[in-house]
Amino acid sequence: MRILARGGDPLRFAIVAMAAVLVCTLPALAAPPLSGAIFTTVADGSIVNANVQYQSKCEVYLDGGPPPNAPIGAAGLPAGDYYFQVTDPSGKKLLSTDAVSNRRITVNASGVISAYVGTGGPPHPTGVDVDHNAVTVQLANNTCPTDFLDTPNNGGVYKAWVTPVGDFKGDPSLVDNACGNGCFHGFLPAASKTDNFKVKGAKTATFCLNVEKLVADSKGATTLTAGWVVTVTGDSYNNNFSTSGVKDECSLLLTAGTYTVKESLTFGGATYNVIGLQVNGANLPASDVYSFTWSPGKPDPFLILWTNQLAK
Repeated sequence: MRILARGGDPLRFAIVAMAAVLVCTLPALAAPPLSGAIFTTVADGSIVNANVQYQSKCEVYLDGGPPPNAPIGAAGLPAGDYYFQVTDPSGKKLLSTDAVSNRRITVNASGVISAYVGTGGPPHPTGVDVDHNAVTVQLANNTCPTDFLDTPNNGGVYKAWVTPVGDFKGDPSLVDNACGNGCFHGFLPAASKTDNFKVKGAKTATFCLNVEKLVADSKGATTLTAGWVVTVTGDSYNNNFSTSGVKDECSLLLTAGTYTVKESLTFGGATYNVIGLQVNGANLPASDVYSFTWSPGKPDPFLILWTNQLAK
């Protein structure tokens, strides 16, 4: 049976129907990229992207919106709360050492930082921008120079990031968050603003701590597992992170020193037993905690591999 549109025109009906199908099947438009800008400066906001003028990591402050001598509101960020982080230039290595929740700022309706509101770690010192009376926030917390870690980049280059709290992917109570390809420690590039900066001075010896987790089934077959909580305490890091489930990936970039690494024995609401501990390829007595001291010349990366099995 032929169904006609009003007026009996089948061609008109077909065109209308096809248009409706196209509208329903077209993908939703992607959210627009984050507007505005960030830049690094000194405590009083008087220098934009000082780069080699920074004599230490402790001199580097985060500022947002208009640079000096620009009208307030120019290049302003949308109002709201943001998280920030410091990485190497590629974004692959997280250099911030405190929980994401401790790296939180508020941007006001003028598009400038109005407050540091971080919680859950050593506070980040603040200053006042001489040009716009905005708040500047030190990228390192008050344990600096321990936080943030030295960049592995040979040119001494770092990358600062900010992203809206609502766009962060992960658990802000953790320091690092594995979030898949195209995502950097919970920060999506399309939803973030970044700024590279450079610091003078000698570098502290650093190494990669790799922590991997194998879960064994009842038959002994093992699976590399992501999301397992590990706590690290020591000279340059005192917090927890989750395993990535990726083999040979750097879990943390740490400075030379003494550290204790402890794994959680609960996962997904269940309790697990430790059935294996391997450190740099050597099998050790099964334990959920391991302590060591690292100095130049020792294994880098430093690999700790735990194997666990569901408790009976």
